[in-house]
Amino acid sequence: MMGPVTISATSARRLCLWFLLASLLAAAGLLAPAAHAATFTRGFVDDVWFDPPADGLSQQTWITKTEATGAKIVQIEVDWPSIEPTAPAPGADPTDPAGSQFDFSDLDSRVEEITSSGLTPVFLVTDAPRWAEANGGTATEYSTGSYEPNAAAYGALGEALAKRYSGSYPNPLVAGSTLPRVRYMQAWAEANTDFHLAPQWTRVHGKVVNTGATLYRGMLNAFYAGVKAGNPSDVVLASGLEGYGDAEFTGLNRVHPVEFLQNVLCLSPTLKRLKCAGGPAHFDVVAADPYDSFAPTTHAVNKLDASAPDLARLTAVTKAAVKAGTLLPHKTKPLWVTEFGYDSNPPNPSAVSTATQAKWLEEGFYVFWHEGASVAMWYLVRDQTPPYDLNYFSGVYFRNGTPKPSFTAYSFPFVIMATTGKQAQAWGIAPVGGTVKVQLKGSHGWKTIKVLHAGAGKVFDFTSSSLAHGHYRATVSGQSSLVWKF
Repeated sequence: MMGPVTISATSARRLCLWFLLASLLAAAGLLAPAAHAATFTRGFVDDVWFDPPADGLSQQTWITKTEATGAKIVQIEVDWPSIEPTAPAPGADPTDPAGSQFDFSDLDSRVEEITSSGLTPVFLVTDAPRWAEANGGTATEYSTGSYEPNAAAYGALGEALAKRYSGSYPNPLVAGSTLPRVRYMQAWAEANTDFHLAPQWTRVHGKVVNTGATLYRGMLNAFYAGVKAGNPSDVVLASGLEGYGDAEFTGLNRVHPVEFLQNVLCLSPTLKRLKCAGGPAHFDVVAADPYDSFAPTTHAVNKLDASAPDLARLTAVTKAAVKAGTLLPHKTKPLWVTEFGYDSNPPNPSAVSTATQAKWLEEGFYVFWHEGASVAMWYLVRDQTPPYDLNYFSGVYFRNGTPKPSFTAYSFPFVIMATTGKQAQAWGIAPVGGTVKVQLKGSHGWKTIKVLHAGAGKVFDFTSSSLAHGHYRATVSGQSSLVWKF
């Protein structure tokens, strides 16, 4: 099981009932105007491409099935203890990818497998080995690799990764060839949770301090510097932030994502510049992991949280930080959703129906695009195995390879959403290039009400005040979306 995923889905499911009800009551029903992304790329978070063959289906079969969804990008978790289980030898260059402390054999094969299929890998580099953690942590913190990771060691790892996967590093197993290029590097999993980074809160002279944000700023800057030293054209993503926070020192100890980002970027609650140790933070892309227990159109009650329709709260912080000079480089930071998903019933008896899962997936894509995200990665491709209270069943395929309705929702998403006034927006992504027909079901069958043209994997949309309530679908080149009830 992938570490960052476990806390994401678990923490979402542990939301208190009162919070859920309050959030549902606060849902506006309409999305506020936002600058949508110019492009929108879909991806997956999973390990299915590397797992041993199961249920009669091979790794290559799952790569093919992943490609069939229209996904273009996939996350590969780089587990730090697995590739650097021991500290560098005294006097050795810790950034040399050929160093004796490294074991890249499994990662090399993963990257080869993904890139040869035409998919783009994103490294999520997370979880410290014990040798790179401070003393004074708990057994639980050490088991998750979360206790005060050494920033300098993390930066050296970033440089080694960037060098090895620069596209020009010799492949140790194939003479005369090079290892593939990996351009995207994400710095840590859900850094605003103590499951991944501890401690989040400490008391200093009787005052509660968000220590996790300070720790993460140092790690992030070291990792950014290391990656750019290894390959200046690499893109560094900030940690995908868990969407909700908790009161200090209570149970999960998640810091509200907006508050955490403000603290990392040395901004006050009113987005004014503060003095912080270590200078400005550095990253290229701001990221979110907006797991919810309810529809992705539901706003969070707390203004410091960032559910799916509240992601602009994070981009507002990054814009203020760039303007204040507390976030470098001095340019706009794209927004990525690096993990989200919903379990379905079947197979999980406590989850939403497969129809609701599909609807919420489509709505999620639309909401993320509407909030300005340019990439969204769904968890998972394929359901995991029971027990249902430990593993996850958010695949667009059942475990035996049968597609769920969410497969169509992923490959050909189509929604009609109320906007402002009497306006409604029809939105979708074409699975293939061609003429897209938006159709309304009447007493005599489907009637085309709008014709659009879209390239493969490209967004199509239009806004109108004449979209009546009814059942809609989109078609292109003989393919149909799911039916959307508006």
